Amino acid sequence: MTDIKLYGYSTSPYVRKVACCLYYKDLPFEFVPVNPINSKEIGFTGQTQVPVLQIGDEWRTDSTPLAIWLDELFPQNPLMGNTPEEKESILALDSWVTNSLILAGFRGAYEGEMNAAFRHRAWRLASIVSSQTPLPDEIRNAWPDLLKAAPFIKHMMCHVDTSESLADMKVRIAMQLIENLQGGPFFGGREEPSLVDFAIFPQVVFPYMVGMDEDLLIRHDPSLNQWLNNMKPLMPKNPLLVPDFMIINSL
Repeated sequence: MTDIKLYGYSTSPYVRKVACCLYYKDLPFEFVPVNPINSKEIGFTGQTQVPVLQIGDEWRTDSTPLAIWLDELFPQNPLMGNTPEEKESILALDSWVTNSLILAGFRGAYEGEMNAAFRHRAWRLASIVSSQTPLPDEIRNAWPDLLKAAPFIKHMMCHVDTSESLADMKVRIAMQLIENLQGGPFFGGREEPSLVDFAIFPQVVFPYMVGMDEDLLIRHDPSLNQWLNNMKPLMPKNPLLVPDFMIINSL
């Protein structure tokens, strides 16, 4: 088996997405946490973008192209379906995940009110990052403010339609999440999981499993709860790349 290394932050939705693809394909890999203050771990790439996936002597970036690359190298348990038409449909839904579900999370960090709940969530993220790449106390303490000022998050806000409020965006996404399941058992109405499921799964369970949220809201919808039950056997008990001691709630 070729050595596989995944570089990134466990707090990144794109890094977790690639990890879940690797888990589904049953490909052993080493996760290399990257320090957000000094990304020396990926210095060999000459850039700071994560995730970075290294397979043997070759490395690439960007979560969706990485999933396509994995299918090319390891066709077992395909992520893109079995036909060009299936791949096109899967990529369209994956684009929705990026431009709606994940974008809403970044928007919440950018526009969220700096209250006790926001600070709790931000400090929890800082604790997770520091558990893998230790951060100075002053950086951890300032994490709520750093989160709002992060250049990457500011860049993501360029893609937000500000005519739609954050609250309305969250309602729309919740409705579209159910619609895009299309009756399941997996997203797109598919009988087998695809890249879309592995893009969604770690994002919706992450806040609950690491103790940022007290409830896992998708469990309140019968169809999404069944999808969650369909996904659990495909994933390890801790699918989030965080240390086990950072897991507060199991699924």
